[in-house]
Amino acid sequence: MDSKITSTSIAAAPPLINESAVINASLSSVWRLVKLKEFVNFYTAISKSELVSSANEEKDIVRWTFQDGTVLEVKEEEYSTEKHYMSFNIIKCEPWGLPYTGVLSTIHLYPITSGFAEGSTFIQWSGYYSADASADMVQDARAKRREGLADLAKAVEKK
Repeated sequence: MDSKITSTSIAAAPPLINESAVINASLSSVWRLVKLKEFVNFYTAISKSELVSSANEEKDIVRWTFQDGTVLEVKEEEYSTEKHYMSFNIIKCEPWGLPYTGVLSTIHLYPITSGFAEGSTFIQWSGYYSADASADMVQDARAKRREGLADLAKAVEKK
């Protein structure tokens, strides 16, 4: 079964986007990669991932270097192994800075327990953007989430 990716948006301030997919792999197979420092192991747009701070801080901060030279520092806000979700904020963007005040990204996984996709995982990647995020930036973020979900599916799907 191929992954299915859907999207929804709500026209309100702050802008909200949701991208989702059904990934033909167990929740545990997908969940092991849903950590900020593990994105480099599936998201092909990221060429390098470095832990900036951890144990001494309350939350992990990870630096992602992208293929195009962009560098983001992202801060883990929440991580629940029990509920299978994580959220993070972009705290720094180089070389040109973040073109909006902020975004809170959340990734949530759900096991599919019945039906044709039983044993697979439903994943949702949402973004809550500050009101100053342009429509073009939000659409770009939507495309990047879709790419990330497709890359994640390729990394874990049953053959």
